[in-house]
Amino acid sequence: MMDGLLIFDKEKGITSHDLVYKVRKKLGIKKVGHTGTLDPMATGVLVISIGKGTKTSDYILSSDKVYEAKIKLGVLTDSYDITGKILEEEDVCFTDEDIKDTLIKFTGKISQRPPIYSALKVNGKKLYEYAREGKDVEIKKRDVEIYKIELLDFNGKDEFTILTKVSKGTYIRSLANDLGRSLGTFGTLTELRRIRTGSFKIEDAIKVSDFEKLSLDEIKEKILPMDLALMNFKRIDIPKSFCEKFIMGQFYKLKEKLNDENYRVYSENKFLGIGELKKKDGEFFLKMKKNLIGDL
Repeated sequence: MMDGLLIFDKEKGITSHDLVYKVRKKLGIKKVGHTGTLDPMATGVLVISIGKGTKTSDYILSSDKVYEAKIKLGVLTDSYDITGKILEEEDVCFTDEDIKDTLIKFTGKISQRPPIYSALKVNGKKLYEYAREGKDVEIKKRDVEIYKIELLDFNGKDEFTILTKVSKGTYIRSLANDLGRSLGTFGTLTELRRIRTGSFKIEDAIKVSDFEKLSLDEIKEKILPMDLALMNFKRIDIPKSFCEKFIMGQFYKLKEKLNDENYRVYSENKFLGIGELKKKDGEFFLKMKKNLIGDL
């Protein structure tokens, strides 16, 4: 059984689910998932989890993302990107200083309303389903964080490219719309490329066309260990003599006081899974939260 992660550079025109299907078919296994949807128009890093690697998907989903995004001002679409229906359009002209001043306003924690054409659920139903049915639905704003946003390119009038690092749940299409509104016009996303998800970079990604040419043995060499998805957790090593007990759910007593909730647990450099900190009577213990190795 293959367990781990494959890092893809998704091309335009295919969905995240299309890529999952391709990997399932190529590897001949069912347990395959993606770790953060990319719209068909978007390109870039898409982490595909395989086998036990699917158990790390939630942790990758919650990681920070880095994007390059191209935005057209003076255009409003129903999806906030260029693939949508144009609702309004006007000629505008801004300066480099206008753009930079506006970007500064969006650095830090902001409140953002997700686009109607998204997979976010409201009352158990995806927003894009309401949109396709022509039904109105209240979309509440939610807090996200823009860690970094900088201007990469500007045409001197109405189109610019940014590099931005954002928290989980940030919609770049909504950011494009909000930037346009802040400038007194509209903003539409015309190009989007994800260049990093957590610790996974575009430089380490494989193109779909290249993947399809590889043999199974060559693919196995490219599968990354699943603990790479958890590098934001500190590492703890436990003795081999306690491994089986730990995997079976017994608490491992720690010799020192710890504060973090989750840890990467190893024994003799073998990754076991995610350990969860437990406190009892002033003492600290580690309990297996997510088994990522199985039986010894």
